[in-house]
Amino acid sequence: MLAVAVVWGSTYVAMQWVGHYVSVPAFLFLRFALGALCITLMSLRTWRSASRTEWKIGVLFGVLLFGILFLETLGVRYTLASNAGFLIALSVMLVPIIERVFLKGRVARSIYLLALLSLAGCALLTFQQGLSVRSGDLIILAAALIRASQIVLFASRAKGEDVSLLRITAIELWVVAAGGLLLSLAQPVETLHDIGQLSVGAWLVILYLGVLGTAFAFLVQLHAARASSPTRVGLVLSTEPFFAAVFAVVLLGEHLGPAQLVGGGIILFAALVGRWLDARHREPKASLEDMS
Repeated sequence: MLAVAVVWGSTYVAMQWVGHYVSVPAFLFLRFALGALCITLMSLRTWRSASRTEWKIGVLFGVLLFGILFLETLGVRYTLASNAGFLIALSVMLVPIIERVFLKGRVARSIYLLALLSLAGCALLTFQQGLSVRSGDLIILAAALIRASQIVLFASRAKGEDVSLLRITAIELWVVAAGGLLLSLAQPVETLHDIGQLSVGAWLVILYLGVLGTAFAFLVQLHAARASSPTRVGLVLSTEPFFAAVFAVVLLGEHLGPAQLVGGGIILFAALVGRWLDARHREPKASLEDMS
């Protein structure tokens, strides 16, 4: 999972670089068609038992994932890659709040304080020269909101269902690839021209994102969810913004001022502590359910 956090941290830099050469829809099609193909081939023998529920969940969350990734890929063009990594971490704090509002779930009171702390960190990170905010920051914030909603919706939709997470993930990735393809067809000449002009380096980055950043990352996440606890997985993945900032500084030469460093650190701290406190708050209930 730490390797996944490192890979996902590097994707913001990769997306920003590739975005200069190909449109967002075409990029999503290429990346996710590669990732979906890898997972489908690995689970090919199991597809005969795919249920209608798995198709419904996969399609629904594929649409949501497409929205998240479209906004992330678009937003990172108009802000710093390091900013994008920190801002998307806000989804960790939004999950319990959305769950409380819409599903009436149990949420530790300290989560609300940490959510306010995250907003303070967000302000320090995004406000540039007074109260001006990059448009890309707002786009990434919208992606974080959808990501948090997707997590809550998946937990409520798949609860108690006998479904294959591997097949659902493959369907989800194919939907993202299909969405990218459909939008690309709106400007077929430009899309084909951009893809035809991609350099070897750009293709290598897309291959890296498709195989490692998509297929490998999702498969490892599924395995870790079964072999470890969701809390531990969440805590490890919460280090993604740190690696995003490291790659942005080293590879893109981005400069983070003192206020941005403090803001990013606050968001990361709130995400880590919030994940841990939320898990502790749920433990008593989980233990009682296991005994029944």
